[in-house]
Amino acid sequence: MEVLECISGKRSVRAYTDEVISKETITKLIELGTKASTGSGLEPWGFVVIQDKEEIDSLSEATKQYLLNNMEKYPYLSQYESWLKNPKYNIFNNAGTVLVIYGNKESHWHVYDCSLAAGNIMLAAHSMGIGTCWIGFAEALLNTKEFKEKHGVPEKYELVSTMSMGYMKTKMTPPERKKPLIFSK
Repeated sequence: MEVLECISGKRSVRAYTDEVISKETITKLIELGTKASTGSGLEPWGFVVIQDKEEIDSLSEATKQYLLNNMEKYPYLSQYESWLKNPKYNIFNNAGTVLVIYGNKESHWHVYDCSLAAGNIMLAAHSMGIGTCWIGFAEALLNTKEFKEKHGVPEKYELVSTMSMGYMKTKMTPPERKKPLIFSK
């Protein structure tokens, strides 16, 4: 897929087949992610790959419960309260793979750099027929000391991006966007 076609056609995907993304493909996507620009050449990223369906489902339920019990801390999520209360709703879209990107806080640029890496991964995945969706709900639990200790994430790293991933169930139409707001030419 040509790069401009890939950028123009990429969308957030929330419906995946049961086909497992191979470890080799995940590794390749992460390597492509790390080709992103990086402030001061620091490359502050680190990754956690979860492909255990039980763990993914358990994290979804725990996150939903935590958010519902702490909604006052997350007023911007109140519009999603009915989703979080729905027992069939899975915050990871029932994906077979969840990729978590952490940034080393010792780099001033870690959020930018890791976001650029996430963008590379999402575009590369799209070009391979793999859908992705950035999961904002996940920050509530995947940046906790307990989760990071379980997955070997050093304390100096903080969560930047969590994405569900899987082979797309259907081909999606390109997204429609508003005209860009350009302040000065």
